[in-house]
Amino acid sequence: MCIKTFINQIKRVLLLSFLVFVSALKAQDIDASITIIHPKVQISNTQIFESLKGSISQFINQKLWCADKVTTIERFKMNILIDITTYELNSNNFAGTIQIQATRPVYGSTYTTVLFNQLDEDLEFTYQEFQAMEFQQGSNVYNLTGVLAFYVNVVLGLNYDTYSLNAGTPYFQKAREILNASQTLNGWRPNDGKSLKNRFYLIDNLTSERYKPLRKSLFDYHLNGLDIMHKDVTKGRDAIFKALENFQDLARIYPNSMMIKVFFNAKYKELIEIFKEAPTAEQNKAVDLLSRMDPANKIFYDKIKG
Repeated sequence: MCIKTFINQIKRVLLLSFLVFVSALKAQDIDASITIIHPKVQISNTQIFESLKGSISQFINQKLWCADKVTTIERFKMNILIDITTYELNSNNFAGTIQIQATRPVYGSTYTTVLFNQLDEDLEFTYQEFQAMEFQQGSNVYNLTGVLAFYVNVVLGLNYDTYSLNAGTPYFQKAREILNASQTLNGWRPNDGKSLKNRFYLIDNLTSERYKPLRKSLFDYHLNGLDIMHKDVTKGRDAIFKALENFQDLARIYPNSMMIKVFFNAKYKELIEIFKEAPTAEQNKAVDLLSRMDPANKIFYDKIKG
């Protein structure tokens, strides 16, 4: 083979690789930032953690998760922090925690609102360096990808619910399928975790008819509240207050439920800033309502009144 022909073949291979790469970028619908920390694991060679980070990033960011085509600016944003507390070198077993935070852009502004901020303390998996991240929707063949896919679908469902009423249902159903296939594994069962804050009750709430008022409020809070505040602050703030009122009975009947905690974990700081700018009478109503619905953060809600 002559040098010129060889060079031309190399150029074609490089061009094809570039086109595949560009195609993958266009197809991406999740934009996840991955952080791996391991302060409790004392080993000299920490390359395994870099490999793990790369594998997780590739699994989430290069897989198509949505039924809809998503533009670059519409990609769903996630931050994932994994704290490895145990690593058994001989068995490749890992244990630790995973924290997932997801945000959503607010229309007409540069502001992003937190949709989900959850710490899961029951992360267990095996991993070998450069291992392929296998995943099957109907069966949890590899617990790490099962956990990641579960939370990706929860985040997608919450996002879709904020744009169209109950539009997140298909993604919550996918998360439930993963949970149903994982009942023999730690972290997936009703009694796992602390104070019933676990994957089981998270998806149980999200797929329950009882919690439809909260999902309706998520829609109203974002689309009819935050998304119009750039042009009418008062109207947007009123819509947010009404959205809270619409699930106050649910919060009263099930004060310790997973989704009530998830909602206020994500929103309490934002709610303080929203109602700080309200007239005094509205501030008082907001503090009273929020303190009853979310008593754990009452000390913070008192700051609304200055």
